[in-house]
Amino acid sequence: MTILGSTEAIKDHGTVNADGHSSVSYGILFDKTANTLEALNGTLRAAKRQKKVAFDAELLMMPRDKDVQVVLLE
Repeated sequence: MTILGSTEAIKDHGTVNADGHSSVSYGILFDKTANTLEALNGTLRAAKRQKKVAFDAELLMMPRDKDVQVVLLE
């Protein structure tokens, strides 16, 4: 999976927040991409390091972090 794939998934399954950025909960993103994005967690971590996405967790895990918002910064 590529970072582009994860950012497209955030756009496709998320909503625009008050700051004008696309945002989706990790649980929804996980459920909607389970069959297409096998390495979602690793890809999101790489995208976070590149400042393409933001989320308030070091490592996203299901079901613990299902309500954490993943925000697309671009």
